[in-house]
Amino acid sequence: MFVALLAGPAHADDAAPAFDRPGIAFATETLPRGTFAWEQGLPDASTDRTDGIRTTTWIADTLLRFGVADTLELQLGANSFGGVKVRGRGEHSSEHGGGDGWASVKWAPATSSDDFTWAVLATATLPFGEAPIGDGGHDYDVGITGTWALPSDTSVSLYADRSWGDSGRGWMFSPSFAFPLGEDVGGYVEAGYGTGAARTRVAGGGVTWMATARLQLDASFLRGLDDDSPDWQGGIGMALYFP
Repeated sequence: MFVALLAGPAHADDAAPAFDRPGIAFATETLPRGTFAWEQGLPDASTDRTDGIRTTTWIADTLLRFGVADTLELQLGANSFGGVKVRGRGEHSSEHGGGDGWASVKWAPATSSDDFTWAVLATATLPFGEAPIGDGGHDYDVGITGTWALPSDTSVSLYADRSWGDSGRGWMFSPSFAFPLGEDVGGYVEAGYGTGAARTRVAGGGVTWMATARLQLDASFLRGLDDDSPDWQGGIGMALYFP
């Protein structure tokens, strides 16, 4: 009820730009100058079974976005709280704690075509969390997303990210395809291919629902395609825009 009261009603010119959740990639839009968005996992989770031991991890991640210029925004995020549960082969443990944070800058320059947009996101971790969720060290990454608009309100995006730091070096690549499911509901499918410290092989998708002009609800999932990736990842969340 509290979120609904904050979210509406809204005028057409207060409608939210694209949010960064859900999905592997980030949106190619920045917030208008002087506006703010709150994106929240409720939570996001993963589960994996290896050698008879099942590990389940859940994290309530928080992202705060601030529009500082027409094409530039500042982001502050944190894995606010989470837990890890381990079961199998005589092992039985459950730990909880606060995770690390991160700070990012997103730049989305104007393009000469309405059919193509792109953005760059540079991120540095803030390792103030506690094990088992946080304190992963100092890491950095720079990602880029390009999106092409297609007929019938569909679009295709390509995402690439380079990471380095205490956790090692790696690349992440992800193509995705977005499509409408109704007036206020959208869907997407995506795949992820990571190398090095970012190694992963996953595929999945999700749905988003604009409950109001400023409030989005989402659900998503990813299926691991090899032994080095979690068997399943997914979650539900919300994103709220404050014009």
